[in-house]
Amino acid sequence: MVSWTLVYHVGRYGIDDGGSIRVARRSVSDEEDPQLSAPGKSGYTTVKTDRDVRLECFFSRRGHIRPFRSALQVDVRDGSLYEGDAVTIVYGDRNRGGPGLRAQTFREQEHMFKVLVDPFGTGRFEEIEESPHVSIIGGPAETIEVAAPSGAGLGTPFDVVVRALDSFGNRSDSYGGTVSFEGLDMESYTFNEEDRGAHRFSVTLGGEGLQTLKTVDSYGHTAESNPITILKQEPKYKLYWGDMHGQTKQTVGTGTVDEYFRFVRDVANMDFGGWQGNDFQITKELWEEVKKKTRRYSEPGKFLLFLGYEWSGLTPAGGDHNIYFLGEDGDLHRSDHWLIEDASDAETDRYPISRLWEEFRGRKDVMAVAHIGGRHANLDYWDPERVPLIEVHSHHGTFEWFLEEALTRGLKVGFIATSDDHTCRPGLTLTSENFTTKGGYTGVYAENLSKEALWEAFWSRRTYGTTGERMIVDFKVDGHMMGEEYDAEGAPAISVKVYGTKPLHAVEVMRGTKLIYRHPFAAPEGDDRLIKVEWMGARVKSRPKRVNWDGGLYLDKGRILSYSGYAFDYLDQRVRQATNQRLEWTSTTGGDPDGVLMKLDAPPDATASFYSKPVSFTFRPADVGHEPTVIEVGPVNIRVKIQAITDKPLPKDLEFTIVDECIEEGVNPYWVKVTQCDGSMAWCSPVYAGYTP
Repeated sequence: MVSWTLVYHVGRYGIDDGGSIRVARRSVSDEEDPQLSAPGKSGYTTVKTDRDVRLECFFSRRGHIRPFRSALQVDVRDGSLYEGDAVTIVYGDRNRGGPGLRAQTFREQEHMFKVLVDPFGTGRFEEIEESPHVSIIGGPAETIEVAAPSGAGLGTPFDVVVRALDSFGNRSDSYGGTVSFEGLDMESYTFNEEDRGAHRFSVTLGGEGLQTLKTVDSYGHTAESNPITILKQEPKYKLYWGDMHGQTKQTVGTGTVDEYFRFVRDVANMDFGGWQGNDFQITKELWEEVKKKTRRYSEPGKFLLFLGYEWSGLTPAGGDHNIYFLGEDGDLHRSDHWLIEDASDAETDRYPISRLWEEFRGRKDVMAVAHIGGRHANLDYWDPERVPLIEVHSHHGTFEWFLEEALTRGLKVGFIATSDDHTCRPGLTLTSENFTTKGGYTGVYAENLSKEALWEAFWSRRTYGTTGERMIVDFKVDGHMMGEEYDAEGAPAISVKVYGTKPLHAVEVMRGTKLIYRHPFAAPEGDDRLIKVEWMGARVKSRPKRVNWDGGLYLDKGRILSYSGYAFDYLDQRVRQATNQRLEWTSTTGGDPDGVLMKLDAPPDATASFYSKPVSFTFRPADVGHEPTVIEVGPVNIRVKIQAITDKPLPKDLEFTIVDECIEEGVNPYWVKVTQCDGSMAWCSPVYAGYTP
């Protein structure tokens, strides 16, 4: 909670009756909106001047131009302001009992108050010479995390990053804890001011097999890394992690290109990444800067960046696609120049996206990924020569409907996830007010950490997406890896290995859009039974996607012994117990699930009533089995699922093989979906098995 005072000194023209001052902030900011009417409440903002004029003030989230859309406007009425007059704006004015204004929840080195003036009252605003800004840094550490590679050689050193995070998932700038690794002969390390909450360590593990690293700090925080496979002999394909999509302040995000690349490398500890600004904001100068810094930060064998941009045409003309180049140079063919003043190279634009496909026809060094941001990629324009991969998850939400649409159309695509980060936290993007979920990761099986090897893996579709966790998933059909195409001679053998970061809730094998197997490891036995109720879906395929699920559940007989929330994304969204028979929740989803797990003491004839804004219904808990009951509500996967699972400890790891005796004639896309106890998920690219009886 802050109180910021901004003083504007009127320039030499003065401001005429009908003129205005406008103070805009970035669209991506989730800072509390200023309010002008309730002195005792948060966000209260005052605007004053000593001159005898009337000031009319209002705030609008669409008060200026992208990327500074939100703006407080001060209109001068019943007189004029003269040169040297001062207009004082106090954001979070506490003089009348208010608590101040809640600042933005993510770090920003240059949080700007863009000040613009229209002294003549014409509607044309000019920015002052130097708008003021403040720095927003991470708060006190709430947790620590260890980010490690998924594999390493026996006795071979590898790097891990330990990071301290505040309540909103920011690196904690002031963190000074002393961290030690359990069971390793390593000296403890005390974080200093230069670390700003993240430090890289070199670690060596002995002993083959699956391992994790455990850390503890001097404040009592503990952390366990993602699973690491230690092998004496390197496999042909090794698992690498990346976040290939995000934006900085030059387009619609925050932070500089340098800050962005350093974060994905040094804090997120990704193997590869990319910057994907909206094309209609990329000037020629910015494109040259991105190319230069993509080269500067890439180091084969350690960290790689792919040059690219987001082709951001409107959905009827193709929709959002991320364009990537194998090389260090690339031709910027925008969808348009809508927010670029210099239109001297407008003839290089390609619109609709089919013109871009023609431009790149025959080139093997260019790749596109079908993306969903505010706009969604239009699969009517899908081109197998250009688009090997589609996106299942990002900061904007979870898009299983997109996978289903692609598979229903018969498209042969691989699956990835990214963040589309706007908060200068690529590879560690958590939810904020303007976005629906935390960012995703792409796992890639490649021969080595070179651009050429990763590029081959992308085109071969040896990829899978997660909701931001480094789960290890190894999935084969008749020995064929994810992404492959082959001709099956009979019933395929499907092998699955999952090594999770949290206990598992479900591992499901799909053929196209049909579930063919759900492993029964979580099925209840006897009275060791929890009722899991989860709701999910997106309001629309475009923006805004959130579905409001505010509601609750009432048990008419018996009582709710215990409960826990499932997969809630926001600090202010949760489930609470109103009575021993009633739960209430605040929840929104954007394709992702939220839910509740309940332990009940209820007779067989007890009825539970589920009520929410999208749907209300009743069910008998005694009738709920491990096979989910699904209540379909809306077209973009808006549904409620109810099932029973065990309340005994669940495994993090699972291996099994099944045989699909019901393989169908034609192409059979087999893929695997993994769900953990916290709602995090993974989606493996399909193996495309052709079959002729």
